[in-house]
Amino acid sequence: MWQFHPYSLLLFLAFSFNLALGLFILKSFRLDIVKYLLVLVFGSMMWTGFYGIDFAFISPSLHRTFVALLYIGVAIANVGMVLVSLEFTQNKHLLTRRFWVLLTIQPFLTLIVCVLDPIFKTLTLDTYLVSINDRIQWIQVTNTAGFFVSYFLSFFWSVFVAYLLVKGIFISKSTERRRYLLILISYLFIWITAILHKLGVRPLPGINLTAVMSTMQVILIFFAIGYYRMFDLVPLVRGEIVDELDEAVVILDFNNRVVDWNIAAEHLFCTASKNASLLSYKYFFASSPGIISKLDHLSEKRTLTKWIWEKDDKYWEVTAKQIRDANRKKIGMVLVFRDNTEQRNLEKQMANVNRELLVANGTKDRFLSIISHDLRGPLAGIKMLLKVLNEDMKKKEDALSGMTQSLVDATESVFSLLENLLEWSKLQRGQEEYRPHYYRLDNIVRECLELFVLSASNKGITFEVAIPSHAMVFCDDRMIITVIRNLVSNALKFSHSNSKIQIDAVDTGKDWQVSVIDSGVGMSKSILNKLFKVGEVIKSTGTGGETGNGIGLLLCHEFVSVNGGVMFADSDGVSGSKFVFTIPKKMKEEIIS
Repeated sequence: MWQFHPYSLLLFLAFSFNLALGLFILKSFRLDIVKYLLVLVFGSMMWTGFYGIDFAFISPSLHRTFVALLYIGVAIANVGMVLVSLEFTQNKHLLTRRFWVLLTIQPFLTLIVCVLDPIFKTLTLDTYLVSINDRIQWIQVTNTAGFFVSYFLSFFWSVFVAYLLVKGIFISKSTERRRYLLILISYLFIWITAILHKLGVRPLPGINLTAVMSTMQVILIFFAIGYYRMFDLVPLVRGEIVDELDEAVVILDFNNRVVDWNIAAEHLFCTASKNASLLSYKYFFASSPGIISKLDHLSEKRTLTKWIWEKDDKYWEVTAKQIRDANRKKIGMVLVFRDNTEQRNLEKQMANVNRELLVANGTKDRFLSIISHDLRGPLAGIKMLLKVLNEDMKKKEDALSGMTQSLVDATESVFSLLENLLEWSKLQRGQEEYRPHYYRLDNIVRECLELFVLSASNKGITFEVAIPSHAMVFCDDRMIITVIRNLVSNALKFSHSNSKIQIDAVDTGKDWQVSVIDSGVGMSKSILNKLFKVGEVIKSTGTGGETGNGIGLLLCHEFVSVNGGVMFADSDGVSGSKFVFTIPKKMKEEIIS
């Protein structure tokens, strides 16, 4: 079962950092430090990757496999850390055959423990699912063997590496001490996190942040290698870093002379010759006088300046960053040109679409206003007149009475549909205010049933109400009246003549559960699956030829949700339907307290 889990997002982000870093240094594979760093990166990728998958994909059959691969990743990452540290501290002479054998003990034992785990539970004694912050995740109890291969052996090698680093700090020069200290800090990150996790200090409950700290260690090690230019790693890649960028980059010195630029800048400014180097920017940007004018008027006090530059129907975001030394004296400037055309075009399109939406929304509001004021009033009047006429005709002619009864039924159907549409539109536009108070549930039900006395009498249907007089609910009575009105109206439509409709309420603890039960035609499974879903078309005909469209049930579901309840329906498709919804007894603050 897949699920969204923020912990998996965090772990996949760490995995992505490892992957990006591994791909970046792959160009310098011939260096031993890079080979060892790739081992560390690969182990960290397995660690964070399978840990993240275990949060995102809940599978009892694959869980132990994910945990096993995770532990193998820990062992590989630890081997990579030891190798990187040996190369970093220039102790490569310690890598004898015997040392390699010792180094492979941890991954070999880890592999054995993982292979035997499904049979003897050598890795995890027990594993089970729990819900933390409304999300499902695994909890496992580590076996002694699992603790030994992951914590104990890792701690042994960490102590060995820490000894080498501390020794290097005391015997090396001040510039080298910083890089040794940086690696030592990266080890402390992991072990402080691991120890705190074992002690129960967990900033994020349910996740071992040691995996994320392994990525931090990789980043710190890479920074130490890159920043202090060790083992010629930077000279190998510095010439390619800027050229890989899609943005045009131009570098100026303190005299505003062009020092260097990348391939993207060559294409943008049509400068393929390096003879332009150390010439004034006015020569380099000779074809773009707008840039020259802007650079001439740049403020010396502002470190960062941005503006939009237009060329050949394209828009470029130009960023001018002044480079200063430790004394805040300007020593150069970097200009970055990023193609902003697509973004500006999208912004224009979004502005046009927003204007069209405003017009369409205004038209919709006007249309609904016309329906509300100009159609609802006359239709209500026609409905009342037809009822009076129908009652009068019953006393005179049966045939004419049947015709007027059909008119009354049709008008009531249209009027009910219009009422539901107007309520639905108000709810969707946020104009339906929620004003809850305490009410007697039996009074609400009685008020609704009074509206259907005549309709029920015409079909010979009786109401059986079982609502306790002490049933108090906290709700917006207008919304709940609308819900019960729609449910009773539907029950009357689809009930056979001379049958009954049952309305009862059951105390469930925090809520009252209200049921409207009829013994009519019922609903098929396909119709049940379409209920309460926007966009589903539901066409049905009642026992007296009445029509139904499902809009009233959508409104009921929304109103019940607004009032803090749930709603569902059930039917066997033959002997009637049952609609159930809940109403809270108290407001949420009182329930929480």
